[in-house]
Amino acid sequence: MKKLIYIFGVIIVNIFVFGALFKVQHWPGGGILITSGLGLFSFIFLPVAFYHSYKGNGEKYKSLYIAGFICAFITFIGAIFKIQHWPGAGWFLLIGIPLPFIYFLPVCVYHHNKSKEKSMLNFLGVMFMMVYVALFSSILALNTSRDVFEGIISNANDDIKTSELLEERNKMLYKNIEKSCLPENTEKILKLKSETENVIGLINSIKTELIQTVEGADSPVIDSTGLFNIKALKAKDETNKTTRIMRGSDGFSGQAVVLKERISEYLDFIKSLFQNKNTSDLDLLISTLDSEILYNEELIIQTWEDEYFPLGSYLIVTLGNLSSIEASIRIAEAEILYNFDE
Repeated sequence: MKKLIYIFGVIIVNIFVFGALFKVQHWPGGGILITSGLGLFSFIFLPVAFYHSYKGNGEKYKSLYIAGFICAFITFIGAIFKIQHWPGAGWFLLIGIPLPFIYFLPVCVYHHNKSKEKSMLNFLGVMFMMVYVALFSSILALNTSRDVFEGIISNANDDIKTSELLEERNKMLYKNIEKSCLPENTEKILKLKSETENVIGLINSIKTELIQTVEGADSPVIDSTGLFNIKALKAKDETNKTTRIMRGSDGFSGQAVVLKERISEYLDFIKSLFQNKNTSDLDLLISTLDSEILYNEELIIQTWEDEYFPLGSYLIVTLGNLSSIEASIRIAEAEILYNFDE
């Protein structure tokens, strides 16, 4: 039985370590591996290992087992809540991080000084410390600084305000053009308005899906009028659900592909309104073509999806890029309206 516990413990540690590696590298499946490893460790390995050790060492180590189990369980359950962005994670970690040092460590030192039977106890201690250090090292590695997040939020808010201002200005342009527009061009103007609103509607529906999937349907980020307050976002560094929505389970599908196709269709349409005029500005604004980047002196093809919605992207970064695309769509719409030939 002891051998099986050892093997199972090593397997769990490796599951978690690989999960942390995947998470840091922003590879898909990192969150699942970490959550699986911590779940197995907390709900299966800990109870079995502590019970087996307790049976072998008797009542004299009872206080040590109780302290170790309580500290480990609270700490690792808190980590699962933190990784999954579930409510209550902050309280779990607030209690669980200092608890091993103020409760488990003194009890462990007391029993260590009293006993020479340390084989199983040493193993449990090593297991605990390995997972504990790996866990919080990975959490620290995943925590982007507040300044970086604030910068992203500021840029996203600027893009949202730009889109709102352009929307109001474009409405005035539509009215002015419709008053003086030739009958044969009226249909083009109405089509432009419809196509633009369809693309903007898709972008906002993706934002809503992301926010409500990660933070719930009652998230304060979306107000009663449907406007977005990015500053109210809590799970800024969420990656798993965001990547699944934007890139699909295979990394080659999801809303990013849908949006790319829709923007490509929109670009073709608005370029047709320019007829024989230079449309290079429109290509720069909302092109969905793949690009070439220089990496280690080698040219690499980067897809539009990887540029705007890379695998493992933070939720706040994804929302910011969606807001940037929305602003570009509004600018392209304004460009058409300003240069519309009656």
